[in-house]
Amino acid sequence: MRNWNALVRERLGELGLKAVQQEEIIAELAGHLEDVFKALQAQGLFESDASARALEEVGDWGVLARMLHRAKREEGNMNQRTKSVWLPGVISLVVASPFLMILEKVGVRPHIWGPSGFGLAIPLPWLIAQPAFGALGAYLSLHAGGDRRARLVAGLFPSLVLFGAFCLVLVMSVFVDWSVLASIRFVGFAIYICFWVVLPGLALLLGALPFLKQQKAAVLAGN
Repeated sequence: MRNWNALVRERLGELGLKAVQQEEIIAELAGHLEDVFKALQAQGLFESDASARALEEVGDWGVLARMLHRAKREEGNMNQRTKSVWLPGVISLVVASPFLMILEKVGVRPHIWGPSGFGLAIPLPWLIAQPAFGALGAYLSLHAGGDRRARLVAGLFPSLVLFGAFCLVLVMSVFVDWSVLASIRFVGFAIYICFWVVLPGLALLLGALPFLKQQKAAVLAGN
């Protein structure tokens, strides 16, 4: 019986991946070839013919090796992005959002920012708490191995999500109500962005800053 794992390992050579990843690829491809081989034998082919036909399934081993390397590298990048950006950012957002609702339920009155009659009501305790949420996102990203950019995005995630929501509302308002002048619409949008995205974003950044300067190795050494 042919040793498919050894054959695949020899044909693929070094893929430039981690040993675990390379062994996973070899085992997966060897298993596929063995299944094809057994199916061909079941159709009545001799072992040598079934083996040759199974190898024909692969085609160009060099092209296959490059495709597998690229696929695994992209998969690894995606997994790392999820662990160091999306998951920490979502956790920070999930913690920050209920806090605003809790303030409303306990009767905390929003602070009025801006001139009388045109100001925006923002709960001051919510704004003061933003550095803690920014620190949480950046800290989780740091422990997940995120680089500085990943930590920054994770720390600012609540404001980035809010910015996206405001942009969506702006686009929808254009189609819903054409009576409002574009200039007034965009001025209002800019004001809301300033008070609900920029100010909280700066507070989030303040909390994230200490973790943007650290290296993961230093944090692990302290554990």
